[in-house]
Amino acid sequence: MAAALANDSPRYRNSLICCSPRSVDVTSRSSSSTSGCVSADESCDSNYIPKSIANKKLKIHSSATKEELEKAINQCKELVLNSPQCSDERKWLVRYLVELRLRLEDLKDNDGQLRPRVAIKGHHFEQQINTSNRKQYCDHCSGVIWSIVQSSYVCTDCGYVCHYKCVDDICRVCAHVVMTERGQFEMSICPEKGLASQDYKCAECGTVLTFKDTWNEPRLCDYTGMYFCATCHWNDLSAIPARVVHNWDWDKRYISRLAYQMLNLSWSRPYIDVENINSRLFNFIAELEWVHKMRKDLEWMRRYLCACAEGSTLLSPLFVQLGDVNKKYSMAHLQAINDGSLETQLTELTEICRAHITNCALCSGKGYLCEVCGNNEILYPFDSGAILCNKCNSMFHRSCWLRKGQACLKCLRLDNRKKDTVQSPDDVDTHLEYDIDKFVE
Repeated sequence: MAAALANDSPRYRNSLICCSPRSVDVTSRSSSSTSGCVSADESCDSNYIPKSIANKKLKIHSSATKEELEKAINQCKELVLNSPQCSDERKWLVRYLVELRLRLEDLKDNDGQLRPRVAIKGHHFEQQINTSNRKQYCDHCSGVIWSIVQSSYVCTDCGYVCHYKCVDDICRVCAHVVMTERGQFEMSICPEKGLASQDYKCAECGTVLTFKDTWNEPRLCDYTGMYFCATCHWNDLSAIPARVVHNWDWDKRYISRLAYQMLNLSWSRPYIDVENINSRLFNFIAELEWVHKMRKDLEWMRRYLCACAEGSTLLSPLFVQLGDVNKKYSMAHLQAINDGSLETQLTELTEICRAHITNCALCSGKGYLCEVCGNNEILYPFDSGAILCNKCNSMFHRSCWLRKGQACLKCLRLDNRKKDTVQSPDDVDTHLEYDIDKFVE
């Protein structure tokens, strides 16, 4: 039984008690399950029915009533007595009978009615009715959810899945609530404080941790730097935002279930300000520097397109995300930069927007002319060969700007005009006296 649990439940995944596949296969075939425990044999899945009883129509809907469950239990009892001993048919029927009784107890605890919605610890649970064929595990007890006979809930915000009987005992706060309150990722690389700082207990459920017991060994979360028990840490793998920003390290590391849900939920949210956290990263990653420059061009293009009725149709979701003025990146953007897929999308997007601005009568009329050479070439702030003055927003050719000693001619004219219009202090008569009474009636 220990071998079966070790290979099926995520509680014992990649732990020290995992057995070889051959020994697990032999054990699962020779043992019969007379309880609600999980078998490692994939043929004992809840969606599998032996051929000899496939036409009995034993499976019931997940929203079955109390009367339907009692009828299914009586029918299953008769089939157990009539089935051969130690056969696959009896094994399946006994397991199914236990699960039906568990389902009936769940209904009795709530006076025969299932709660369709439950709100607890920031979660907004809804009852799962049409579950997929993929095997699910409870995030609270790490046991298998038998969707045919066991009711289960799923959080609509973070995807937390649990049994109906476990919903009132969960201790994990919704990952959506945690990330909404923080509004950013953890930017310290594995801020580990040690197991003693946690009083040798799990950071989530408070279970006592010890290295002497291999069944409940402490597991380190590389994202939070905290230690968790095997029930709260399933050895999920993910890239760490802090390692990506500081070292451009995309190797996946083990994280807890809470961190896994937080990263999945916030993977596409722009939380990372690379320019403030690690500006030197642009000097080492050429693709990141190019995308950063394109974002500045998109910011200028957005000002042209938002004022044009035809140009506003070009504001795609990618343009809105990268053309924002906050200059923050999401983990999805950084991953696309590392894969090289974002470069192609940005190139196509900028070319389309540039073609519209240069050909549109309204947008092209808002261009600039060079203050030095004065030719008829229209300049735009997103042109690579143009320089924009930060004070007066005048445009110059890069060559003209260098030829004039990087001095803005318009700024010089404005300074001279101010000097001419400002009256000198000597011309002001400071001895004039005014009788205010004559202005009062």
